[in-house]
Amino acid sequence: MMKKRIALLVLALVLILSFSAWAEEQVDRYDLVFDASQDAGRLTARFLQLITRSDDKSGDCTILTSPDGKVMVIDAGNPSTFLDVDNALKALGITRIDYLVASHPHVDHIGSFAQLIYNYEIGAVYTSELEYPTSHYKNYMEAIERAGVPHIILAEGDRFMFGQHVLVEVLHPPKGIEYYEGYPQSSTQFINNRSLVLKLTYKDATFLFTGDVYNAAEREIVGRYGEQLKADVLKVPHHGDSTSSSKAFREAISPQIAVMMHDAIADLRIYRNYSRAGAATYITSIDGAVMVSTAGDGEYTVITQFDRKTDFLD
Repeated sequence: MMKKRIALLVLALVLILSFSAWAEEQVDRYDLVFDASQDAGRLTARFLQLITRSDDKSGDCTILTSPDGKVMVIDAGNPSTFLDVDNALKALGITRIDYLVASHPHVDHIGSFAQLIYNYEIGAVYTSELEYPTSHYKNYMEAIERAGVPHIILAEGDRFMFGQHVLVEVLHPPKGIEYYEGYPQSSTQFINNRSLVLKLTYKDATFLFTGDVYNAAEREIVGRYGEQLKADVLKVPHHGDSTSSSKAFREAISPQIAVMMHDAIADLRIYRNYSRAGAATYITSIDGAVMVSTAGDGEYTVITQFDRKTDFLD
C-alpha cells in the first residue's frame, strides 16, 4: 500500500511539473489576434475567449470588421465578461459599434449589452422580436431607450448590408413568435430555438452565426434552406453542446472552419464530429481568442491566441 501511495505521489508530481513546463512554454498571441493593421479590404471575425467572474457561464462574443471598416458585435457574454469585450475593442482601436446584434436574450449573450451601450457609440441594436422579462434584458432595453439608439427587429427573410460589401441574410427565426402559457418559466429551449441565425457573404466567402439553436430548430432550418446553408466558417451552435449540431445540420453547412465559444468543453463528441468531417475546429477555452480573416476569395487566415501543445482532443 505504501509503495502504491508513493507511486501515485510521484505520478502526480510528474503531471504537475509537466503542466508547469507547458504553461511556461505557452505563447500568448493576443496582440497578434487583435492587430487591426491588416483588416482593410478583408472580412474579419474575432471570436473572443471570455472569462466568467460570476456563476453564469461566460457565453459568446464575436467582433467583426467589414472590408470598409464597419464594426459588428454579435453577442457580448455575461455582465462579468465586459472587461474582456472592452479590452478587445480597445486593442482594436474601436470606439463605435455600428451593428450590435443579440442572437437571443440569455444572460451569457446579452449580459454586457447595457455596458456597451453606455460606453460606446452604437449605430443600432439588432434583435429578434423575442421578449424576455429578466433584469438583464430590461437593463439593456432601458439602455437602448436612454441612449436613443435605434432598435431594429430582425426575422427570417430580412437582409441588410454590413458596410458596403458584406450581405447579411437572416435565416431564423420566422416572424411572429407565439408565447406559451406561463412563459418565461422553463423557457431555455424555447428561447434558444428562436436564436437569430445569420449568414454573412463577402464575395466567395461565407460565415454562419447560429446563436444557441437546438436540434429541433436545426431541422426546421435545414428543411427550409438545405444546401443554401453551406458556409465556410461556422460559429458552432450552443457552445458546442450535444443539444445541437445534428448530423443533417453539420452536413448542410459543411464548414471549413468551426469555432466553439465556451469556458469548457461542452461535449467532446461534437468537437470530434466537426473535426473528423474535415473542419479546422477551435474551442476558445483551449485555443484562446480566434481570428478568422478573408479577402473574400474563399481563402482564410486563422490566428489563435494559444498553440495546442497536445492532440488530446482528437
